[in-house]
Amino acid sequence: MRHTRKMATLRRSNQLLRSFRFEQTRPEIFYGGLAEDTAALVDNLGRDLGVQLFGARVLDVGGGPGYFADAFSRRGARYVGLEPDAGEMSAAGIHLSNSVRGDGTNLPFADNSFDVVYSSNVAEHIPNPW
Repeated sequence: MRHTRKMATLRRSNQLLRSFRFEQTRPEIFYGGLAEDTAALVDNLGRDLGVQLFGARVLDVGGGPGYFADAFSRRGARYVGLEPDAGEMSAAGIHLSNSVRGDGTNLPFADNSFDVVYSSNVAEHIPNPW
């Protein structure tokens, strides 16, 4: 876990926490930074496990308006966002051709459709996350 451990710093945590104050007023600052951090973390985890993010099919369960799409695409991943709320999908004015409306507790995809599946900031929106 050499690559992943390098990310575990107080500086990184501080940056993410400081950006949270913009979550409501300037969400692109908070979610943009969180997206970059998440894509870097997934990329490093993949390297540590011998999996490349470049060319990987990535499913973001609860992708919302798509802040994470660019961060993963810049790393060569083929990103798909899944979101149950059509209003949330367009909330930031981001228009994605690679997003699907669907339920994360009942994925509308065949098994083995994705190499990486992750979720960020979703558990608090699910009535029965367990």
